[in-house]
Amino acid sequence: MKKTALLLAGLVVSASGLSFAHAEDPVPAASAVQNFGRLSADGNAAFEELTLARKAIFDGDLASAKTLIAAAQQDLARARADNTAFEKAEADLMPTKVRNQPPRPLPEVGKQVAWLPIDGELVLDETLSPTTERTAALAMANTHLKSGDTTRAAALLRSAGVDADYIIAAVPLEQTRNAADKAAHALAKNPYKASEVLRSVEDSVRYASVDIQGVTQQPPAP
Repeated sequence: MKKTALLLAGLVVSASGLSFAHAEDPVPAASAVQNFGRLSADGNAAFEELTLARKAIFDGDLASAKTLIAAAQQDLARARADNTAFEKAEADLMPTKVRNQPPRPLPEVGKQVAWLPIDGELVLDETLSPTTERTAALAMANTHLKSGDTTRAAALLRSAGVDADYIIAAVPLEQTRNAADKAAHALAKNPYKASEVLRSVEDSVRYASVDIQGVTQQPPAP
């Protein structure tokens, strides 16, 4: 990873969609920047509700499953309008949280899909060995991030000199909405089918990684 001072707001939204870029210079104010707080709270709630609904079906509690799916449908309707979704081909995202995955032999051009960012987590840069201090700093930065205080999270990474990767989890918006609707319709007659549809939502999660530099760039030696 380049030893440059990176902005915590490192998710730059371009006209063609979401690009993940190292900001070696300060991002101009006119640039469209999506900071780390731009996760979909309603999308996150809907995903959790659909996951709990599948568990309820497994436990035979169809009444709770019905309530949870209905709540998820409402949350997804709100998430559709919360302006957090980004356009990206599925091939451009990661199927797991593993970073530095092997490159594809040829560039893949796929259909642009609206992805709903449902969660985000700072993890230690894999080139660094974990220490008690780094782990504690990262945990505290994640706490600030979850509460929406990106300024304190950035300051903490800088003061601790911790290089991190920010891992975003996202689900395909329309596919998830359709799955919730299908599960709602199938629940009464075929709970097994409803459960399988909800499982497809869990399997649809994809990830994106952004490098965050905690060490302030040093001036060149004379």
